[in-house]
Amino acid sequence: MRLSEFLRTQTKEILEAWDEFAATVEHTGTELDKQELRDHAAEILQTIAEDLDRPQTEDEQVDKSKGLSDSTSEGEDTAAQTHADIRMISGFAVDAMITEYRALRSSVVRLWLKASGESGHARDVIDLTRFNEAIDQAIAESVGRYTEQTKRSTDLFIGILGHDIRNPLGTISMSAQYLVRSGQLTAAAAEPIINSVVRINSVIEQVVDFTRGQAEGVMPIHPKPGNLVSQFFKVVEETQVRHPNVPVRLDSTGNFDGSWDEGRMGQLLSNLLGNAISYGASNEPVTVYMWENREEVFFSVHNTGNPIPPQEQERIFKPLARGAGNGGGERREPDGLGLGLYICKEIVRAHGGTMGVESAPGSGTTFNVKLPRRPAPVNPL
Repeated sequence: MRLSEFLRTQTKEILEAWDEFAATVEHTGTELDKQELRDHAAEILQTIAEDLDRPQTEDEQVDKSKGLSDSTSEGEDTAAQTHADIRMISGFAVDAMITEYRALRSSVVRLWLKASGESGHARDVIDLTRFNEAIDQAIAESVGRYTEQTKRSTDLFIGILGHDIRNPLGTISMSAQYLVRSGQLTAAAAEPIINSVVRINSVIEQVVDFTRGQAEGVMPIHPKPGNLVSQFFKVVEETQVRHPNVPVRLDSTGNFDGSWDEGRMGQLLSNLLGNAISYGASNEPVTVYMWENREEVFFSVHNTGNPIPPQEQERIFKPLARGAGNGGGERREPDGLGLGLYICKEIVRAHGGTMGVESAPGSGTTFNVKLPRRPAPVNPL
């Protein structure tokens, strides 16, 4: 029996075997019943059967094995693309969806070989090869659609954070300031409201940056000519106003003209200073050192206090990771998202630079950054 005929006549048996395998796939999404588990699987098998009966050139065979064949009719989705839509809505991760295709492939091959017995011949090998190519094509279509839908969801998420949440926060801040100016509220009473708005906005910025960086593979930047030391000086002044009890110093030597995204650079230094103040020894100075050579500029942010344990010095740059409390009266920000240092490193990477940390007992903690004066394009990871 040709494989195409087997797919048509034994669809029920294939899907029952596939149900049994696919139901074992672990995922965090909605639990689906057997009918939902096999949604569009019969259509996928029908599409593959029709493909097996269709003549195919060697070039078409190679394209299909690489997932480059276009089996989408104009204005219509393939069964594999629709399958991806439903899996994403149901909360399946992309690796769980791919495992389903492995289950379908395994079920068909096992049952077909069992039905064929020892009577296989060269035509069967060709059919089996083309079946595997068709499954690869279905996987490519499903993963492509899944990726596209994920990008759309990410853009929607960023839009909601960037607009629908920032706007009411702005209203809260302006209302609090108006109440102070009109004498209906004291400045001391309004300060927690305004500080909370600033803190929520900071969290929103971090989440937006993290989400966009994950989706696009690299932090978006818009470099312009400028002087880095003058940009950093403003950030140091603003930080000193917010933290009057912690001396914040800037020490620079040389020429710091170059091309950077000023907003991102301000965000980078502000995050590093905030981290140093939160994790450094109370009331001890935080110092920014800057130096340069012809092609690059360098800066570091140093604070005293308990060191970062060696096993944490790489982990702290990963998203959603925070340094563990070290005791010794150190001040912490336990409600942070753990995105600050990750975003710092992504900003540096987007500018074509590097970032690291040195931390040891007695010498404190120093974050070191190296930046080219003019960033070259960075390929997404």
